[in-house]
Amino acid sequence: MSTVKHDNVTELSTQNLGALVELQRNKFRAEGEVTYATRIDRLKRLKALIVENKKEFATTTKREFNGARSYEFSLFSEFASKVEAIDYSIKHLKGWMKPETRKTNKPMNFLGGKSQVRYFPKGVVGIISPWNLPFGLTVAPLTSALAAGNRAILKPSEYVPETAALFAEVVPEYFSQDEVAVVTGGSDISQKFAQLPFDHLLFTGSTHVGAQVMQAAAKNLVPVTLELGGKSPVVIGRSAKLDLAGTRLTFGKLLNGGQLCLSPDYLLVPNELEELLIARVIDEAQAMYPNITENSDYAGIFNEKHFARLQSYIDDAVAKGAKLTIVGAENTRASADNRRMPLHILQNVTEDMQVMHEEIFGPILPVLSYADITEVPDIIEPRRNPLAMYYFGNDKGEQDYLLSHVQSGGVCINDITLHYVQEDLPFGGFGASGMGAYHGPEGFRNMSHSRAIYSQTMIDVLPIIGARPPFGEKFRNRIRKALGPI
Repeated sequence: MSTVKHDNVTELSTQNLGALVELQRNKFRAEGEVTYATRIDRLKRLKALIVENKKEFATTTKREFNGARSYEFSLFSEFASKVEAIDYSIKHLKGWMKPETRKTNKPMNFLGGKSQVRYFPKGVVGIISPWNLPFGLTVAPLTSALAAGNRAILKPSEYVPETAALFAEVVPEYFSQDEVAVVTGGSDISQKFAQLPFDHLLFTGSTHVGAQVMQAAAKNLVPVTLELGGKSPVVIGRSAKLDLAGTRLTFGKLLNGGQLCLSPDYLLVPNELEELLIARVIDEAQAMYPNITENSDYAGIFNEKHFARLQSYIDDAVAKGAKLTIVGAENTRASADNRRMPLHILQNVTEDMQVMHEEIFGPILPVLSYADITEVPDIIEPRRNPLAMYYFGNDKGEQDYLLSHVQSGGVCINDITLHYVQEDLPFGGFGASGMGAYHGPEGFRNMSHSRAIYSQTMIDVLPIIGARPPFGEKFRNRIRKALGPI
């Protein structure tokens, strides 16, 4: 596997961004067919970038989290899983690239007509990635883009400037600028980036910013994939194994300090099981994290702005009557410079509380109870179309009821977030939680143009069915066959 290097020393944040898109598009057009061998080579180079730079990136991310980020969590979630995704794409790419034969209408099918769909690269893909998983959520969509034969320009979040700078330093060691380039800079650069005439734009972040990105992309009619998160509910059925549900819920809720787009946002539990499940969650949280404030396994809140935002949700809920339980610590924080916020469980939650209307993105767990499963869709509806719905239970009828009556980007049954790492499943939102998908075959197709191709022999079909003027009774009879009297 060869590594492409070049001596680019220009700060991409200051150069003409439009010229960068044109550079990649011109190279893309000159390249012609993006062969299977070329795509495999690019995927292998991306894999090498991950493996050879994992320590430096993971260490940098930990530093940008004020030291409160698990090194092991980074290696597992942002590096190991992405290598597995690349290996999966390499294994299946040849099959994805094969033309698909489609049926041809009568009478063209009897006269040599043939229909197929072929997947062509779109061209230049822009990728705007977030701060919470700054490496993984950059290379994951890049994997789909490269598998589909595209070139790409990356814009890491301005909130992780060290990671962005490291990308700008490392990527040129593996890719020429006309293959994969990195743009760094602040929010002003991000805004200009979203307005570029890409052939596809993928954004991961908040719903509010996602709407702005879509608006910016619309000026150039750029198709977008938006991964926006939302308030993902956990529904506990009466058939659930509470020990299992409590363990998996606690683990999922506290991953990365709750700062994941797929984090379980709030809990719905049968009335009579509420206290039992909460007791289980408390026990599990204390077992996993016996010490919070100095625990290297426990992620801190990313910055003071987000810490203050979370505290405001808690204060608002308590002021409006919520019962608060802080798990594993006496206070919200041990010191001014320590942002490891312990798990906050909120009970007696009501609709007028802010915590029920904003994506939490932190270790706060609101709990709502219900008497009958038929109440659940109406409870979820004000927070409609979350990125995920989690259901614990073994009642098939209950599962099917929720699947039929609650819309969400994805669903995970009897676990939390693990549908994300199934490479053969699409990952993406729906409605308020986003649009489009990547991962696996859906990622390949999303980043490709599915091109309809029809070929016909030299036989002239239209006169056979009377569809060329002057129109006669033969053509009218054909219309009547489809529509009835005319």
